Amino acid sequence: MSKANQAIWYEIYGGRYISDDPFFFDEKDFEWTQTLKDNWHIIRDEMLALLQEHPEKLKPYFSKNLVFPPKHWKTTGFFFWNWRLHKNCRRCPKTTAILESIPNLTGGNLSILEPGANINPHQGDTNAHVKVHIGLSIPKGLPDCGFQVGDEIRGWKEGELLLFCDAHRHTAWNHSDERRLVFIIDVIRPEFAHKKQSICVNVLATSMLQLLYQNVSWLNRLPGKTHHVLHFLIRNVLRLVLPIQNKLRLL
Repeated sequence: MSKANQAIWYEIYGGRYISDDPFFFDEKDFEWTQTLKDNWHIIRDEMLALLQEHPEKLKPYFSKNLVFPPKHWKTTGFFFWNWRLHKNCRRCPKTTAILESIPNLTGGNLSILEPGANINPHQGDTNAHVKVHIGLSIPKGLPDCGFQVGDEIRGWKEGELLLFCDAHRHTAWNHSDERRLVFIIDVIRPEFAHKKQSICVNVLATSMLQLLYQNVSWLNRLPGKTHHVLHFLIRNVLRLVLPIQNKLRLL
């Protein structure tokens, strides 16, 4: 399938992602990567300051089944599919300014993998974006600390980027005795940029639905069609709410 005609794939609809998309993208194909490489130390310094001053902002990743031991993958966010976390953005104004300079950025968060932790193989939400890891504090290289997409394995390096297709199955591990810190951003691929709002509300609705099913156990006993009806309703509410939430800087 040519890139011009490639369809957007969503994990919510099920099935394994099969495509000729590479596991890792070449950073030279995206002009904005240089901005991240030039300013990675600014992001690192603000993240370390945030962790020192507000350690309570770091939370275990919301999907409980993805990491072992439990709660050893922790994050704090700034943008999540265009949903703006205003308080964190205000606390880290330099990082926020860097993120806002990236065209079609939809996500930005600090990701910490504790010592001895493994993130289980999983697919991302969609093929519509490039996911980027910026190495901030990397305790060891391969084979102790690494990342695999498909059948390709790479290690992180401080100040360097890993760009990959989130829809392919991927996994990560930190078998060192120190925390691994990377900053993750999501950028809509150029061929899908005209559908940015639709992509964001689709994936946001999926994440909200996952949380709902985790916290309201009886929903899992309802017919499968209920899942799609709820997703449709949440998605359409978000179409109205998301533009407003992004602008309400007091929240």
